[in-house]
Amino acid sequence: MTIAVIGSIHVDFYIKTPKFPQPDETVLGKEFAMYPGGKGANQAVGCARLGVRTYMLSAVGDDFFGKIMVENLSKNNVVTDYIYVAKGVHTGVAFIILNEVSKENMIIVAPGADEAITPDYVENTLSSLTPRAVLTQLEIPIQTVYKTLEIGKKIDAITVLNPSPVKYLSSEIYKYVDVIIPNRVELQQLTGIEVRTEEDVFKAGECLLSRGVKVVVATLGARGAAVITYDKKKIVEAFKVDVVDTVGAGDAFAAGLAVALVEGRDIEEAVRFANAVAALKVTRMGAQSMPYREEVEKFLKKYL
Repeated sequence: MTIAVIGSIHVDFYIKTPKFPQPDETVLGKEFAMYPGGKGANQAVGCARLGVRTYMLSAVGDDFFGKIMVENLSKNNVVTDYIYVAKGVHTGVAFIILNEVSKENMIIVAPGADEAITPDYVENTLSSLTPRAVLTQLEIPIQTVYKTLEIGKKIDAITVLNPSPVKYLSSEIYKYVDVIIPNRVELQQLTGIEVRTEEDVFKAGECLLSRGVKVVVATLGARGAAVITYDKKKIVEAFKVDVVDTVGAGDAFAAGLAVALVEGRDIEEAVRFANAVAALKVTRMGAQSMPYREEVEKFLKKYL
């Protein structure tokens, strides 16, 4: 069983603060830290730590950070043979402000080498790997995402799209998506339906189904996740934990869901597994502080 993750590799720069700055305001932070990140890399590490052979299809710059990020992926058992080194550009970076009081975050991304992840690059690599699932996000060029999903269907892989950061998607692309994983805000922006209640979530999910998506799994933070298919509408409850850092929670969930689907679990069971992966992640600092398989299994046993 293999998963191919097509997405970004970034370096994350964290600053903790008691409050978010307003325009033209300077706020003193309490701590600074640097962690590996990027939605693609986060999800690849998440899949690999859960025990599935994971290929990373991505690009880094020809700089110091690029070498460190690739080494980090290798140490986490991600297959890095297909990562492209783009000349003359910087590796992608993200600046993250973490509010210690509300536990919310603000993020600014400078994509850099993400732009080198082209449709041709994906076409030349993905077709030869024949993974069981293809997992992608929207931090890379949108045409590359489209090509990834199209090839994913051609090679009979389970195609999983995490539409973050949210962008306009062509109506044609939805038919190539088996499972889409938006959060509440992304669900609203993709459909134009105001999402306030659970019924709104289900209604917006049905809108995506009507465009050709097979399954919608809408993440709802502490509430859990909503599963929307043609014959199922259900909230799968989240696990209650002490939150330390929510950055990477969505990526942990996406990784957990992809792994569970590759293993043949039904969608409801897969979402419960993904909820556990995300719950463990938010108890730790850093977007790639993903749990290992044995940790997730031990965590789930407490709730059986």
